[in-house]
Amino acid sequence: MDQHRGILEKRVIDSDGIELGVVAKDEGEFIEVSEGLFDELLLKRTFIGKEEEDEVILKDSLHNLLVGLDVIDSKEVNIGKILEEVAAGDILDMLLIETPEKEVLFITLEEIFKIDDAVTLDIELKEVKYRQKTHTPGNHIKHFLGFK
Repeated sequence: MDQHRGILEKRVIDSDGIELGVVAKDEGEFIEVSEGLFDELLLKRTFIGKEEEDEVILKDSLHNLLVGLDVIDSKEVNIGKILEEVAAGDILDMLLIETPEKEVLFITLEEIFKIDDAVTLDIELKEVKYRQKTHTPGNHIKHFLGFK
């Protein structure tokens, strides 16, 4: 049996016990996490603290791993740094980004494509900025929770 095969379908949780999803693929330096907070996320293995029988546990909380990381859009433009996370109840839903111009933008977790030395999005900066005009974080959270 392939030694990397053992990680597939294990739950991925952070050190606080928040489930990110399950391991869908093992791509060597990265694992692909799906069926959870993220649609499909490539997560660098260096974020993994330990691997147990049924789960992969990250080295730290998702908050501590993400806050302060640079955010790169799909065209490789640096947008800024992750300032804070926003939770809808117990569920982490959005990240706030501070741009070099001190503007605060928000992204949803589904827009994150990869986490390594930076957070890479699967959308362009212009899409992030457009959404800031058409959606407020409060409206987004209400929609997420099922309110009108």
